[in-house]
Amino acid sequence: MTLGPENQVSRNDDASAPAVAWERLLQELTKHYRQAMVGRRITGIIHTLNTPLQVLLMQTELMERKLQEEEAALASALPPDLRPVWQGFHTYRSRKNQQLGEVAEKLQQLISWLRYHTLHQDQHAPQEIDLNDMVQTELQGYQMEPFFKNRVATRWQRQDRLPPLVGYYVDVSQSFCHLVDNALEALREVPDPVLTLATYSEDGHRIIAVGDNGPGIPSAIQKDIFTPFFTTKTSTLPPQPGLGLFLTQRLLSPYGGRVTFTSQPGQTWFRLVLP
Repeated sequence: MTLGPENQVSRNDDASAPAVAWERLLQELTKHYRQAMVGRRITGIIHTLNTPLQVLLMQTELMERKLQEEEAALASALPPDLRPVWQGFHTYRSRKNQQLGEVAEKLQQLISWLRYHTLHQDQHAPQEIDLNDMVQTELQGYQMEPFFKNRVATRWQRQDRLPPLVGYYVDVSQSFCHLVDNALEALREVPDPVLTLATYSEDGHRIIAVGDNGPGIPSAIQKDIFTPFFTTKTSTLPPQPGLGLFLTQRLLSPYGGRVTFTSQPGQTWFRLVLP
């Protein structure tokens, strides 16, 4: 969240407020329906891309072996005056082949992440969720975002053998991602942004904590941050509807879970508290 005293919150307090809120809710539902339709089409694209990527990786491995064979056959046989010229071309081809293989591997990892995510999106029954695995998997998805990948330092304190949670993966992962999204928004203008994560058990509860070293949440608006359509975000790319924390509470409610937070300038923590 981009937070500060100057934050403005758009709210309508007159008699038409319920109608306005309902209309905004319908707009958000329509947007999410469209995104779901796009997601189903992406699933087909994922399956289509996987095979050519595997072929491409095989070809880069074959090319690397051929380059090694070429070096073994030609390096000692060339006249001394031609060896540096050949070595330059050989090194260039080897480097470009390696770069191509690295890009193909990254794309394959992205496809694997999308496939894994799609599998859980289509989950029809509760299952055991390893919370540490879930955090690690979702963080891989953020590697696609330049700000997270290039500027944010990530620290994670994890408790090994954290008891699994029985539930729907999408409920927990979406709740976690809402908190990460808010933290990243708060870090946009921080010179040395740090995202801190922690997973641990406490008083019989499983905790997923997300912290940032952003400006903090002003005390005057802390009571409102779980209100639907309340937003302190100034970014318009993409537009922020102000539903993240509200939906997180709703997603966790069937599990007996809740969201807690503490905030001061330079340190904000949100915690998913799960039974």
